[in-house]
Amino acid sequence: MYTVSDRRNAIRPYVLSIQIDLKHNRPWRCEFCTKFARESVWMTSEWLQLKTPSMVSYVHLVCNSEIGDCAQTLSAINSEMQSLAGAPPRPLPKLSRNGTKYPMAASCVNCNNEAKESRKHLKQCNRCKITRYCSTDCQKADWARHKVFCKTVKEVKWVWA
Repeated sequence: MYTVSDRRNAIRPYVLSIQIDLKHNRPWRCEFCTKFARESVWMTSEWLQLKTPSMVSYVHLVCNSEIGDCAQTLSAINSEMQSLAGAPPRPLPKLSRNGTKYPMAASCVNCNNEAKESRKHLKQCNRCKITRYCSTDCQKADWARHKVFCKTVKEVKWVWA
């Protein structure tokens, strides 16, 4: 029988590995201010102790998760989610910035080309219909990383609320 810890240790690496694919599937804008999204912040609720374990991930695409009004709003949502789940308050994890400028969600997942002309012509992976690339060369170069995610997608149905 698997423990909750075993289940968490099994699922977390997969969830972390698919973040880039989900970030680069559309030209997302920050959900709070409409600037181009550069960061994806995942908040999860887990019910791993159940006979049929479940986990729900909420993905927030934002311009900046640490500084400014958008960061404050995101922090408030994080606190509310933890409260609803009955979990103790935990701050959002900090990104290791070190001067890093994260690529726009509207860019190619492989080369991160942010040029407007490149963003206009991004094509989705033919198999999973999610991850976007600027060229066949970029898709081939990213295949070793992307194939794990790509092979798990059975169906894509976009639902806009």
